[in-house]
Amino acid sequence: MGAHVTDRASGGPPDNSAAERAAATAFDEQIAAALPRRARVPGEGTYFAEDTFEALDIFRGILLEHSRFETLLQGLCEQAVVAIPGADMAGVTLLHHDSENPATAACSDARVVDIDADQYRADEGPCLEAARHDRMVCLRVDEVATRWPTFAAAASDIGVQSYLSAPLAVDSEHAGSLNIYGFGAGGFNDIDEVVVKMFVTSVEAAVWNSRHAAEAKQEVVGLREAMATRATIEQAKGIIMAARRIGPDAAFAALVQQSQRENARVAVLAARVVDSVVGRQDAEGP
Repeated sequence: MGAHVTDRASGGPPDNSAAERAAATAFDEQIAAALPRRARVPGEGTYFAEDTFEALDIFRGILLEHSRFETLLQGLCEQAVVAIPGADMAGVTLLHHDSENPATAACSDARVVDIDADQYRADEGPCLEAARHDRMVCLRVDEVATRWPTFAAAASDIGVQSYLSAPLAVDSEHAGSLNIYGFGAGGFNDIDEVVVKMFVTSVEAAVWNSRHAAEAKQEVVGLREAMATRATIEQAKGIIMAARRIGPDAAFAALVQQSQRENARVAVLAARVVDSVVGRQDAEGP
């Protein structure tokens, strides 16, 4: 049999609940010590400050408002800067898949345009890497200098120390990226990447839903027009059947032949036939 362990203070069995609480406290303290503590508000004890959650709420409102595409991208940049500790500027790069001319579609700070332009001229940098290769790029300035020396040399006077770019898919014709820039040397981490990915995914879903909603509306309009056209053609066929004492197939054939002679659409000719009968009835009165 194994040794029986007793509580030395009482001489009885050990207090398992106290041991469990102590183990839980030690574990929680270990995890808390490992987590970053980079809140924007001095003295804040959590990773995210209150303005982070406010930014998420604001961006959610922008998504629900079905804003224009440009408004959506601008809101994305502005709220991403607020939501991510260490982020000082943000921008969105878009480039056509078959074009070598990327452009900054939105930004939270005018200096973003300069940073992006340096990448476009050098044809290298985190924003292009994320957009072209569909992958997250998270680097500090020394890593950027090693990887893209031409861009790093051109952008050095702006003072950006941390870069985070995430691929952004807006449609089948364009590639893009959401680009976060920070002046702090601490860099961005895995949690920042998750938050950025959440923003990007939300925009992609909103754009997809908006596009398909517009397509659905157009299909409804087209269906209504088709139904109205078909009804008019059927009415015109009935008029021709009565006027010429022929069947429905022969009446439709007559419409087609006349449309070919006039080089006019069958629907247009049918509407004219119906209007002529309605107009005559209105002129004759009840």
